[in-house]
Amino acid sequence: MWEEHLKRRNKLNNQIVPKKEIREDISTNHITYILYARSLVPSSGGDGKCWAFISEKTSGGENIEVAELKKTKGQLNVRGDVSMADLTAGVEYEVVFVVRLKKGGCGWEHPVTVILSVPGEGGMRRQVDLCGQQREDGGWIELKVGDFKAKAAETGQLFSFLLLQGGEHEKKGLLLQSAVVRPKF
Repeated sequence: MWEEHLKRRNKLNNQIVPKKEIREDISTNHITYILYARSLVPSSGGDGKCWAFISEKTSGGENIEVAELKKTKGQLNVRGDVSMADLTAGVEYEVVFVVRLKKGGCGWEHPVTVILSVPGEGGMRRQVDLCGQQREDGGWIELKVGDFKAKAAETGQLFSFLLLQGGEHEKKGLLLQSAVVRPKF
């Protein structure tokens, strides 16, 4: 599924890297919203020093830009905002982060807390074990944040999602490709 998506994405070589992409399924008119790494992590300030933007090759040979967590302790803040007006009203959506752990990554033995904040519904929290979800082939995994229903009455309001890691353990080696807000089927 992601290989097909990545083939359509811009190559990094001599092109501007997109921060987001909005797609409409012509058969259903449902919207999928993709936030790429550069729009999810701070580029300056305290958290910005923790991240590096690097190029990764897909199995199809294309370059994609991802954010690599160099090293941090305590809270890790990854944030994305999407306007409800950009989504299809009445459709049930799910939010996932597309991530993977590099060889030599450490500090992920403790669960990650993911939070989805939806207008009028408050925040939904989940604990996720990143180490337990790693693929044997080292490929990308989808880290589910939560589900919500897009409401027409909520147009213009934003919802946001965060990836938080508590504790004082040093963490490194997380690769973040994107966050995807897509219809739940």
